[in-house]
Amino acid sequence: MALATLADLADRLGRDLTESEERRATAWLDDAEALILSRFPQYETTPTAISKKVACAMVLRVLANPDGKRQEAIDDHSYTIDSSRSRGEVYLSDEEAAELRPQPGGGAFSIVLGSS
Repeated sequence: MALATLADLADRLGRDLTESEERRATAWLDDAEALILSRFPQYETTPTAISKKVACAMVLRVLANPDGKRQEAIDDHSYTIDSSRSRGEVYLSDEEAAELRPQPGGGAFSIVLGSS
């Protein structure tokens, strides 16, 4: 079961993907899923709304800025490539990884000993 689909991505983008975007986004979703599952294998059998959100965010980052530009100047044109390009474009940020980590006390109930 995929963590996220092209339809999930289009919903977050707010428009349909072009044919060219669909081809690239399919590969990027596969990359995002592989990165997530390599660190959080529990999502392979139990994908969640958070894992879908994170997978889409990873792909939207690249889809919105396919050239990987972090900075650009107009006069005497120059630009800086985002460091994510050197990491393979699709990456899991520290904040996204934190979202995927199981939260303590996430059970259905808790028992407090010694209370009256």
